[in-house]
Amino acid sequence: MGRATAVAALVLSAALASACRPTARELARGPAGADGPRALVEALADRFGPIEREPGFDALRPKLARAALVPSWVFDDATAWTTRGDDWRAVELAGYAPGGAYRIGVRGEAPWPAAPGQYRGRVRLQRVAGGRFEWTVDEELAVGRVRPSDLAAALDAMFRAAGASSEASARAAIGEAFPRASAKLGLLLRLEELALQPDVHGATSVRLAVRLTPAGIRGFAPRYAAFLEKYARPIRMSLVVADTEGAAWWTLEAADNLWTVRLRLRDGSLVPLDGPADRRLPSRLRATGDYSTRMGRFDVGAARLAADVALTRTAGEKGLSARFHEEPDWQLPFLVSLLLHGPLRYPFEGPGSEVLWAAREAPGGGTLLVGHYRARVHETWILRWLGGLTSNALGEFRRGAEAEADRFHRDCLLALRDDLVAAAAP
Repeated sequence: MGRATAVAALVLSAALASACRPTARELARGPAGADGPRALVEALADRFGPIEREPGFDALRPKLARAALVPSWVFDDATAWTTRGDDWRAVELAGYAPGGAYRIGVRGEAPWPAAPGQYRGRVRLQRVAGGRFEWTVDEELAVGRVRPSDLAAALDAMFRAAGASSEASARAAIGEAFPRASAKLGLLLRLEELALQPDVHGATSVRLAVRLTPAGIRGFAPRYAAFLEKYARPIRMSLVVADTEGAAWWTLEAADNLWTVRLRLRDGSLVPLDGPADRRLPSRLRATGDYSTRMGRFDVGAARLAADVALTRTAGEKGLSARFHEEPDWQLPFLVSLLLHGPLRYPFEGPGSEVLWAAREAPGGGTLLVGHYRARVHETWILRWLGGLTSNALGEFRRGAEAEADRFHRDCLLALRDDLVAAAAP
């Protein structure tokens, strides 16, 4: 659950909500009432805002980052792990706010997250054979008593409001409903297009385009702005999410700092982008995308990266999982691509790799945001080269940009909290 992911999801939610009150009131229907939305966003602000890292965690972070593509570098490092077996190692993390700044540290056994903002993470490294490893990461963040069903109802209300609005009224309503969040987020994100087009099938096509504007935060976050300008601008991507019959349900495109999403709504629900609007979103989908960026002097990326997506929509859990079984076409420097085919096939063999995100009711009450990540790695010298490029970028971020990004993200989330609380008031 990266910082950018959390903030991007909230930005998209804010932009689509042409009427804030119905959305906020759905969030407030849970056991905590109006305190529910407050606790939810404050938990995110704590976790993704400024963090005090305990010494053990501060020493561990660069080791794990350096070993992401070369796990042997850390597998036999006794200082990196708290538990181990013959062919596996593991370490647990705990995040908490003990009456002040948010802290994350290493634990032999991290406690179950209970109070909003408490976090538990577990990193496990399995040695398979012959330079082959598998990483597994599990994360849980307590966000209070807004239930998964409340989150789903809020999303339905958001879509219903967007589908019933005109472009002009939607733009005006965003500023009126989210004045604080709009002011903060508007420093980095500019809403360039919000097109709402009704059709003969009773549905509304939505095209939302947001431009990343690092210059807007340069005055108070110069390192973060420079990092985004260097690493975000080169990103080119396209994503299509379709059902098993080939009908597309939504798309996402990015180029030159402009991120564009297309979807279609009817009666508060997603429907296919084209044709009749009498179908509802199935539980099985397929996502296919292309991605490229520039790392140092090299263009790197992947074409036709595909994932089988499964949705969970029970009363106690709302989420999605994506499994990757097919090797994409790699975009790499010429000599590297000639030698790299074998090592980059391994993550997609056998059980493949997977990602899961969900909101899940906790056994003792409350809701957890959970993440599960599993990735397979086959080490070679070429992966060491790729790992070096990634490590350099991460090092740049952590040298100054990270602290600025954390402060800005927290300010944005707290502004959104205040807007939601105001909108949920009777």
